[in-house]
Amino acid sequence: MIKELESKKIEIDRAIDEYIKKYDGELYEMVNYALKDGKRLRGIVLLLTAQAFNGDYEKALRLAVSAELGHAASLVHDDIIDKSTERRKRPTLWKKYGVEKAVIIPHLLISESLEIARKEGPEFLKVGLNTWSKASMGEYFDIMAMESKNWPDIDYVKLIALKSGSLFEGAAHIGALCSEEGKKMVTDARRYGMALGIAYQLTDDLIGYLNEKEGGGSQDLFSYYLKREIGEKLDLSLVIGFLVFKVMKEFDIIRTSVLFEKSEYLKLFPIFSVLEIMKENGDLYSLVKEVLGSYI
Repeated sequence: MIKELESKKIEIDRAIDEYIKKYDGELYEMVNYALKDGKRLRGIVLLLTAQAFNGDYEKALRLAVSAELGHAASLVHDDIIDKSTERRKRPTLWKKYGVEKAVIIPHLLISESLEIARKEGPEFLKVGLNTWSKASMGEYFDIMAMESKNWPDIDYVKLIALKSGSLFEGAAHIGALCSEEGKKMVTDARRYGMALGIAYQLTDDLIGYLNEKEGGGSQDLFSYYLKREIGEKLDLSLVIGFLVFKVMKEFDIIRTSVLFEKSEYLKLFPIFSVLEIMKENGDLYSLVKEVLGSYI
C-alpha cells in the first residue's frame, strides 16, 4: 500500500514539476513553493479511481495535476485568511513573500487548473468549476466561523463537506470520468470522495484542537461542535471516542461504494489518510490505528 501510494505521489510530483517549468524567476519560486511538499492525497484518489474503472491513466495523471493545483490554491488562500504563519514545517507563502504577492498565486493556480480540465473535455471543466465553487463557499463559512457569535448558525459538517469534502469528491468524480465504465459510477465515486474528505477534515480539526495549533474557522467551530454533541466535560477518551464514531460513520458510506470492492488501495486509503494526520501524535496514532483496523 505505502509503496503504491508513494509511487503515485512521485508521478504527480514529476508531472507538476514539468508543468510549472514555463514560469521564470520569482514567479516560478512562488508557484513551486506553494506546490512543494504536498501529500497529493486528492491527486492520488483521482488516479486510483481512474485505475479502478480501467480509465485512461495518462489523462488521469494530467487531471491529477489539475486537482493538486486547485488544492494548493485553496491552501494559500486559507493561510492568508487564517493568518497562519507555518505550513508543512516552513513559513507559509504569504509569510515568506508577503500578502500582496501571495494573494496573486491562487488566482494563477486555479486558472491553470481549470485550463487543464478544459483541454481534457467540457465534462472535466464542469466538475472543476463546481468543485471550486463549493470550496469557495466552504471558505466563506470558515471565515464566518472565526467569530464565536456565528457558531450556533453554522453547520460544522456542512462547512467541512464544502471546504474539504468537495475537493476529494471532485477528484473521485474526475477519476471516474476517465473511462466509460466509470461514467456509469459517478454518483458512487462522488459519495466515496465526499465521505473520505469529511473524515479527513474531522481528524485534522481534532488534532489541531488537541495540540492547540493555529487553525481556521472549522477548527474553532469544532470545539463548539464537540460540546454540543458530548457535553461540556471534554474528557480525552470521550473526545477520541466521538471522533472514531464520526469517522466510522463516514467509513460505513465508503464500505458501500463500488470503489471499496474494486480497488484494494481505495479500500485501505481512508485509513491511510486519517493516520497520516496523526503521525506526530504517537499515542493517538496507535489507538486510532487499532480501532480503525475493524474497518476492513
